[in-house]
Amino acid sequence: MIFEKNMSSIAAPRRLRLVEDNPLFVEQILGAIEQQAQKWAVHHVGEGLRALGLIAKNEQRFDLALIDLGLPDISGIEVIKACNKQFPDMPIVVISVMAAEPLVLRAIEAGAKGYILKGESVDEITQGIAQVMDGVYPLSPSLARFLFKKLAGEQDKPASVAELDFKLTPRELETLRFLSQGLTYEGVADQMGVALSTIQWNVRNLYRKLNVRSQVQAISKARDHDLI
Repeated sequence: MIFEKNMSSIAAPRRLRLVEDNPLFVEQILGAIEQQAQKWAVHHVGEGLRALGLIAKNEQRFDLALIDLGLPDISGIEVIKACNKQFPDMPIVVISVMAAEPLVLRAIEAGAKGYILKGESVDEITQGIAQVMDGVYPLSPSLARFLFKKLAGEQDKPASVAELDFKLTPRELETLRFLSQGLTYEGVADQMGVALSTIQWNVRNLYRKLNVRSQVQAISKARDHDLI
């Protein structure tokens, strides 16, 4: 079933593959699409097996795929795998609920890049779709914490610095240790006898090497891997 948003534009419409069996949420998605600046053609299907058949014979890439995990016939994860295999660079976003976090983890492993939470407002869904098209994939703080705990729990033993090859310098490690003790940047600078700008530089390097975005994440990751 194809829905097209009417808009006076000579540009070809973007193409959305929507795999969702709940009519109410389909209406939400259509409402969110209606608020987008660019014209969209929404190709909707409510069954997973039918979606697999269409994906297999459809040679044209969609601009975005929104896929429900709780389909009536098969798991949406199978649809995600098929989409990802045929169109590896196509943005795939899960449609899910908060309680389905373990299933969403499997979906991400299958090729999904983010998820839109069922129950959000049309405006929030609109914003989520716009973010995806800008290359920013929606991922709730709750799911991010779940993923971190899940991945950490699967490790039998924290890897060593050498194994992970973080390549932290002695001064960066020293900075991290002082921060883990609750000192401010100014306090760390006093303890190390260096300028505040040096500590700020060390912290930026720590974030980059540890692939984190906050002091809490840096300290947590360092402790998980026996760096401090």
